[in-house]
Amino acid sequence: MRFGTLRQLGAVSLALAAAAYGKGEIVTDVCILGGGGTGAYAAAQFISRGYSVAVVEKEDHLGGHAHTLYLGGGHFESPGTFFDLVGVPYQNFTAPAATYDFINFETGERVNPGHSLDPYTAASQYLATLQEFDYLYSGAYYLPDEVPEVLLRPFREFVQEHSLQGVLQFVQTWTEPVGNLLETPLLYVIQSFSLSPIDGFLRVGGIVPSNGTHELFRMAARYIGKRNILYNSRATAASRDSTGVNLLVEDADGMQRVVRAKQLLITFPPILPNLDGFNLDEDERSVFSKLKHNSFYGGLVVANTRIPDGINLVNLNPNNQPGSLPLPPFLYALDYTGISGYHRTRITGVAHFTEMDARRLLLGDLRRMEEAGTFPGAQEPTIVALANHTPSSLHVSNEDVRNGFYKKLYALQGHRSTYYTGYTFCTDYSPQLWNYTLSIFDLMDSKRRP
Repeated sequence: MRFGTLRQLGAVSLALAAAAYGKGEIVTDVCILGGGGTGAYAAAQFISRGYSVAVVEKEDHLGGHAHTLYLGGGHFESPGTFFDLVGVPYQNFTAPAATYDFINFETGERVNPGHSLDPYTAASQYLATLQEFDYLYSGAYYLPDEVPEVLLRPFREFVQEHSLQGVLQFVQTWTEPVGNLLETPLLYVIQSFSLSPIDGFLRVGGIVPSNGTHELFRMAARYIGKRNILYNSRATAASRDSTGVNLLVEDADGMQRVVRAKQLLITFPPILPNLDGFNLDEDERSVFSKLKHNSFYGGLVVANTRIPDGINLVNLNPNNQPGSLPLPPFLYALDYTGISGYHRTRITGVAHFTEMDARRLLLGDLRRMEEAGTFPGAQEPTIVALANHTPSSLHVSNEDVRNGFYKKLYALQGHRSTYYTGYTFCTDYSPQLWNYTLSIFDLMDSKRRP
């Protein structure tokens, strides 16, 4: 009996089928779906408080969207890590020394960057204009009952009202996943680069694991315990109610087992394709069906670009004013990694922009630079790493925000013994995600107390 016939069965049938055709069952306090930066952090927190945990992770390692690529003894980082809990040393982040060159990637030609403030001045000016939205400081969507209309108007209008033209290129650096920045509602621009990270940028900067993200998640996996992590696995069916959760989990070899948990924590984006087989009820489906997303590809490293070492390229489109910001799909920048011969980038596209589309866009941009004589040379660029971060920048319509979407979303916490964390519920910056995850941990813990 395979999954096609299992998904309509009840919990008892799931258990019998998995026992007959798989590896049996696991009984645990908490099952965590997703072992990315947030899921691994949550698992470590539960372990530290004496809970039994089962982490279901689709890859063969923890870390999710946090990657380290080692190049000639160096590495570069992407966000989503934690340090102290698992005993990983860390250091202040220092970007590789580089100069900037401004290119219209659509033509391959150099352009004038126009008026752009230095990062600290831009951050200070931008943060000062956001103080009226201090209820968003935590990174969660804790909105007033009547959502201010200014949050739903295009960011372009807020820029014009507050004369923020000089901060646009700085803001774009941190908000690439939203796509067309000027036409994005202010709410999602703020949440993409929220008040707390801006404040942190101005006061303390950032930190990274001393030996790379790979080492961090290797230590996290050791802390959580190998026997508590189901790698290369997905939950393909679920039975959930107020007494607990039963999940049918299938690994890459097709072997199945049942995980019985008192509580479930979902850390991946709860869009409908990700929840196929979860037997959503009307309340859940009515909320999750409204979520929309963009495509985003990070951790993308290219070699033999013909771009000299120590040069960062910024993509500017002089036809999109103010700010000369690129329009999706786009690479906003090509940054020097600090390792000779290698640059890295991120690519933003619409919902169905594929990995193949991303590769074509990158190589096409580099080809146009060569044809324009900006960076001539004979070498053929090589893409050596690419990480798919889709779905990204989850959002809903303005009308749904007005109608209380986020209150309805948060009201699902604990419904049918199921809880949620991740960037659907909070800005995608590690400290804010960890704090939000801790608030969900406290909620789950309170439900377990006699």
